[in-house]
Amino acid sequence: MYRKTGEPDDQRQAEKIALGLLARREHSRLELQTKLRQRGFERSCIDPVLDRLVEQGWQSDVRYAESYLRMRVDRGYGLAAIEAELRQRGVDPSLIHRSVAAAEVDWLACAQRQVRRHFQIPPEDAAEKLRRYRHLLNRGFSPDEASSASAAWAEDPVDPT
Repeated sequence: MYRKTGEPDDQRQAEKIALGLLARREHSRLELQTKLRQRGFERSCIDPVLDRLVEQGWQSDVRYAESYLRMRVDRGYGLAAIEAELRQRGVDPSLIHRSVAAAEVDWLACAQRQVRRHFQIPPEDAAEKLRRYRHLLNRGFSPDEASSASAAWAEDPVDPT
């Protein structure tokens, strides 16, 4: 593969690839940079393309953070795990906190849904409660949320979705 520089043709090609990626799902700026670098584009070519995509509204770390947050909450992950994953994907911490505040997630209810979805029956003893507690901690829930959700089991079935 040849080295792709900041020439206009290379920038058009990089933009076409980036738009194709964004058409499938939201991407953070860092994810797009990484994917374009893997395809052989130089940073001098990538940065102007990504700046243009941000200006035109095609790429937004705010939109990405909101989308990613919803997706991970739906899959039963807690705040700590989601924040760490977003930081790893290059999203600014202030954007993460703004997205979390805007989402207004009930983390305890999310933890309870995850316990019901994963274990499906009430805990029989302390060892089973501990197993559920560890499971929730591993998924990024706080110790308080994990403790409450692992011990509680409502009589009425909760919709796991």
